[in-house]
Amino acid sequence: MENPNASQTTLDQMTSKVRAFPCRACGAKLSFAPGTETLKCSYCGTENDIPKSADAVEELSIEDWLKQLEDAHETHQQEQVKCQNCGGEQTLPANLFASSCTFCGSPITSKSYAQRLIKPKSLVPFKVTKLQAQEKWRAWIRGLWLAPSALKNFAQGDGGIKGIYIPYWTFDAQTYTKYAGQRGDNYTENYQTTNDKGERVTESRTRTDWTNVSGNVSFFHDDVLVPASNSFAAASSRNVGGAQTQQLTRAVGGAGLSTAVGALTNKLAGGFRTWNTKELVPYQEEYIAGFQAEAYQVGLKDAFVGGKQQIDNRVEDLVRSDIGGDHQRITSVNTQYSHLTFKHILLPMWVSAYLFSGKTYRFLVNGQSGEVVGESPKSGWKIFFLVCGILLALFVLLVFFGGKHR
Repeated sequence: MENPNASQTTLDQMTSKVRAFPCRACGAKLSFAPGTETLKCSYCGTENDIPKSADAVEELSIEDWLKQLEDAHETHQQEQVKCQNCGGEQTLPANLFASSCTFCGSPITSKSYAQRLIKPKSLVPFKVTKLQAQEKWRAWIRGLWLAPSALKNFAQGDGGIKGIYIPYWTFDAQTYTKYAGQRGDNYTENYQTTNDKGERVTESRTRTDWTNVSGNVSFFHDDVLVPASNSFAAASSRNVGGAQTQQLTRAVGGAGLSTAVGALTNKLAGGFRTWNTKELVPYQEEYIAGFQAEAYQVGLKDAFVGGKQQIDNRVEDLVRSDIGGDHQRITSVNTQYSHLTFKHILLPMWVSAYLFSGKTYRFLVNGQSGEVVGESPKSGWKIFFLVCGILLALFVLLVFFGGKHR
């Protein structure tokens, strides 16, 4: 198990790792090429291999780390950083620990991040390219029937998509649960009754037979995911289209820019269902080159509360499945937890954020699987005409069937 104190890297050690990755052919800066194991030069096209890491993707003890963090007070604040390549200075937002230099594009990393007790030890590299993510954006917008026309026109562009690594916590736990409750089995019962005409008829109804039950279930919960991000970075914005579409503004996460994108809700990021943590690789800066990376804003202790809730919900499902029948009543549950471990990881997302009528909407593409989640405004006029169309159809149906019964 890793020694928690060993992660308190000194400032000099941290800044010595902040470097650009020059192309072996022409010396230009490199960016990670999604879907590969290389850094690709955008100038000469040379693919530079990423050296294999000797590190392993390691599970850490929750109990040991929570003790270490009891007296820790980590702060999140923006800072002025200097590019080690061109010397340019810019402001790095409080929620980012890695980005690109505004002037030369070289990787930059937060100096204060060196004081973080927990740093990412593994990540899932980008597999979906920017072009693929842009096409996902366009297809998603085209499929929104009630979206304003201005938004659909906006989709002809690139959507302002940015690649960013979002922090997550994963939790493992072995649970052993004893339970007691009742199993309900449905059966059909026939009975006699009198209908509207005064005739005796036989009808049926569903009854439930309840039986007392008890038992136990055991399960290993592997890589329960909890988002550790609350917000994106500062952002740029531009008007779209002219006087009729000025309310639609693109806002894209980026370091040193002025207009805030707003919060990345855990609800939206949690909409992804296709993360494969078996593809985690040891953290290497080469995978971050050309992308942004967020520092966690939800700490280990708070994240574990959310992780435990997911585990408890899974345990309840297991108990209900073990009880069986058509219905279940759970009267008591006693769960023992063991082998509690965690990882702090980074997961890839392509992000687009835009403003419409003063409200921020977000569109996310899973950088591993291509899965899409998003938010969209609705056109008031399109909703109005849709409702009118439904009412007209109902009126026609009423007239038609009303005429037949006369």
